[in-house]
Amino acid sequence: MAGCEIDRLPEELLAAVISLTSPPDACRAAAVSRTFRPAADSDAVWSRFLSRDLPQFAEGELPGTPPSKKALFRRLSDQPALLPCKLVSMQLDRATGAKCYTLSARSLYIAWRDTPQYWEWIDLGIDEVKRFSEAAKLHGVWWLDIRGKINRMMLSENLTYAAYMVFKLADDGFNLLHSPFQDVSVSVAGSDSTQQVCLQSYMEVGDDGVPQKHILTSHIPADHRPEVPLTDDIVLPRERADGWMEVELGEFYNEEGFDDEMSVSLMETRTWKYGLIVWGIEIRVKK
Repeated sequence: MAGCEIDRLPEELLAAVISLTSPPDACRAAAVSRTFRPAADSDAVWSRFLSRDLPQFAEGELPGTPPSKKALFRRLSDQPALLPCKLVSMQLDRATGAKCYTLSARSLYIAWRDTPQYWEWIDLGIDEVKRFSEAAKLHGVWWLDIRGKINRMMLSENLTYAAYMVFKLADDGFNLLHSPFQDVSVSVAGSDSTQQVCLQSYMEVGDDGVPQKHILTSHIPADHRPEVPLTDDIVLPRERADGWMEVELGEFYNEEGFDDEMSVSLMETRTWKYGLIVWGIEIRVKK
């Protein structure tokens, strides 16, 4: 009988009640009750969770700069909030309610990015990527230097975050097999965490459940292709559900009470390379 009474309640009333709880509670409500699901997934609920401390950006500002203008947002349960500058998107982690961000390629520092002979801005179309419709494609450089930053006050406190570069390799490959590893780092409060990644490789879980490492096909003839030692300390990309690749650049603990910046970088300056397509950097809670 109680279930029948709940079924008669207006969705607006259920949404108002759920919005007084927390993101994890809203997720539980959507999972346990078909009646609660529309209200728990509604714009009204998720915008209420975020609106209490929504970071604000003036048009053209980048993460890490002081807030100055009210941001616009839309559904946050499974879609990011688009900011007016369209350089950064924000979304809530549904399990923890933590604030997560994606920095578009336009918001990043990319050396030589505005020199057409080195980099090209390509249109991805509105259907391929919902958050940003363009990416930076590398025609060829020696000095590959990509950096992003964000103010730590924009993130949820006392949680471990990780930064991931989202990218693809063009059909003509990524000419780095003679110098296969890229140096990445995360800097927080004067402390640097460094490691190496290998963009032209990837890891997947095999049919037996065991992770397997692969080197992507290269245009370099096999008899001239050096062997790449993929040791355990080299971080490999993984394919995402949206068809892009992502590689973890590092992690950090966002301690309470700090208002400095977190910066992340990827660099390789030892050889000529081309064919890299950069979509952005995601900063999200470490699972």
